[in-house]
Amino acid sequence: MSLADRAPGTDRLRSVPALLVGITVVALLARLYLLDLRVAHWDEGRVGYDVLRYMATGAWEYRPIVHGPFLPHVNRFVFSVLGANDYTMRLVPAIVGGLFPLSAWLYREHLRRVEVVALALLFAVEPILFYYSRFMRNDVLVAAFAFTALG
Repeated sequence: MSLADRAPGTDRLRSVPALLVGITVVALLARLYLLDLRVAHWDEGRVGYDVLRYMATGAWEYRPIVHGPFLPHVNRFVFSVLGANDYTMRLVPAIVGGLFPLSAWLYREHLRRVEVVALALLFAVEPILFYYSRFMRNDVLVAAFAFTALG
């Protein structure tokens, strides 16, 4: 145990995994709550249309304007299981964004306990990450996958 771990006030951070799970549950619930409240942004609509066309024809080809292949391929499955609507089209980015705070655990050997918890809180409540994890785009997906892969 290091001196930093024995510092006053660190007793509350003994259960970092439990804190991370709690933060992640709150982050997930916040992202999933009223996910379909607003209508699709034109960019979401364009990608959603491409997914529906892919489902109908089975043919897909890469077009850079669609932001890569991940969302069309994953949402084809999501739409076939849960139906196509504003909620389900945003579901994958919302889940990935909500789970993003868990990735802080991968850096536990390089950060103090309080820093791991602070990083998880940052990923849970940072406004730009929060907004884009409720939006069908690849931005949060790329950030979460890259940060997790690095960890």
